[in-house]
Amino acid sequence: MKKRLTATTFLIVLVALLVSNAMGVWFLFNQERDDSLESLKELLILMDSQSQITNAQAAAEQFRQAAPDKRLTIIDTDGTVLVDTDADADSLENHASRPEVASALATGWGEDTRASDTVGVPMLYVAKRFTDGMIGRASMPLSSIDSLVWRGAAGLLAASVVALLLVLALSRRMAQRAVAPLGAVSDALSSVLAGSAPTSLDAYRSDDELRPILRYIDKLVERLGDSIQSLTSERDKVNLILDCMDEGFLLLDEKGGLLASNRAARELFGVPEDSSDLSGLLIHTRSRRLREALEQCHSQKTQVVLDVDDLPLPGRSLRFFLSPVSGQQYEGQRVGTSILLSDVTELKRAEHIRNDFTANVSHELKTPLTSIKGFADMLSSGMVTEPADQKRFSSLIGVEVDRLIALINDILKISELDSVAIDQEGASAPLLATAQEVAGLLELKAGEQQVTITVSGEECTAAISPDRLREVILNLAENGLKYNRPGGSVTVTTACEGDHAVLTVADTGIGIPPEALPRIFERFYRVDPGRARKAGGTGLGLAIVKHIVALYGGRIQVDSQVDQGSTFRITLPRA
Repeated sequence: MKKRLTATTFLIVLVALLVSNAMGVWFLFNQERDDSLESLKELLILMDSQSQITNAQAAAEQFRQAAPDKRLTIIDTDGTVLVDTDADADSLENHASRPEVASALATGWGEDTRASDTVGVPMLYVAKRFTDGMIGRASMPLSSIDSLVWRGAAGLLAASVVALLLVLALSRRMAQRAVAPLGAVSDALSSVLAGSAPTSLDAYRSDDELRPILRYIDKLVERLGDSIQSLTSERDKVNLILDCMDEGFLLLDEKGGLLASNRAARELFGVPEDSSDLSGLLIHTRSRRLREALEQCHSQKTQVVLDVDDLPLPGRSLRFFLSPVSGQQYEGQRVGTSILLSDVTELKRAEHIRNDFTANVSHELKTPLTSIKGFADMLSSGMVTEPADQKRFSSLIGVEVDRLIALINDILKISELDSVAIDQEGASAPLLATAQEVAGLLELKAGEQQVTITVSGEECTAAISPDRLREVILNLAENGLKYNRPGGSVTVTTACEGDHAVLTVADTGIGIPPEALPRIFERFYRVDPGRARKAGGTGLGLAIVKHIVALYGGRIQVDSQVDQGSTFRITLPRA
């Protein structure tokens, strides 16, 4: 604005100077012309007053001496040129038709401005009828008048240039003074928008013209500050709520364009927090089912709940809650749909595990119960009469009952580990001593299977319940015995590594295929179901081990090769 004000003032003064100078030059030219006419008339009057009878040659000689820069022509009453100070009179044509001559013959005086036929330059002519009737004509070139005018115009131009420079400096100063209050008002409004205290306008309150404006601006700034503070508070509150949500939130316009998103949505789709490229959040462009659900929500104005798998990453499951939004705007754009995102990957995995668990429990319970019922029916029907057979069938029923009890006990352990949060405060157990105790319990079984079980290492106290630790070592060592071969070995090693207690159980058994390693800790999963059931396993041992280790903040690692054995390494916090 300051530049525009300066430029406008400068242009106004420039135009005024151009107009005034043009008029001055025009007036100067007319003044010089009038002065020249008067000078020529005075010369002619002087020539006429010298004698009643005109002596052309004497008059011409006298004129040359009096006005050498001017021209005199004496013309007879019939238009014949008698003498001319600048040309040979005999070579000149009759001048009776010249306008100034004809006017002088008729009225006594005549004047004209035209280019001379003799000398070829613009001339100012004045003609007078002398007392004896002859015509005296005095003339002078217009260039003389022009030179006088241009000298005067040069002075005007120099004065104009000085005036323009002065106006430029004064206009800039005036523009600064005029714009300064507006700058102060702008700073005050900027301070309010930035959330800080507004700058003072007291320096300009003494101006009568600005006082009422500044008073209104003060009120406006105060109200604007309150409104901005209120809006900022509400915005921060909404943003805080959205960013604290674990569920992702997306706001789309009526055409499906992204309007807003929260932190959880950006994390779900791997969009960096400070990234300006939010195209990765346009998930409806990558799923046909989601596009159809979005169109249904928008067209039918109904809520839609949809589960989409493998979006944005393989193995992920997201649940979308689509809700139509009508009559609302966000930053000037109409809102079409709001989407609430929830990662249900773990929930679906848990549902799948629970379903598998139910099916496996039913199957595992059904097998021994079917055997028990079959043996019992045979005994009760009298089909088995031999005492030896009856004793064998009763023994088989007892084996199946024991198997059923072991299965139920393991299921109860799994349920307990799933539902109970164990307080680790004060829990501790010695690794080496517990491993030696378990080895003593399995010594007889190891001898029956011709497998050697050994325990070595240093004593280290782990932050775990003794009973739980015993159960972990027992399950791992029993598996090492079950899936071993005659002459094989099971080695239990303990060690302290920094803040952790390490337990390693290695065997020289049949090993685990690579494709089965990710699933060995699943409930009821068996690499070789036939051999596992023959060995009397329930399929829950490793699942129990994993639950116990995780419950006490530990980690479990497996390294296994087929026909070369397996090594289980458990790391627990030290007590």
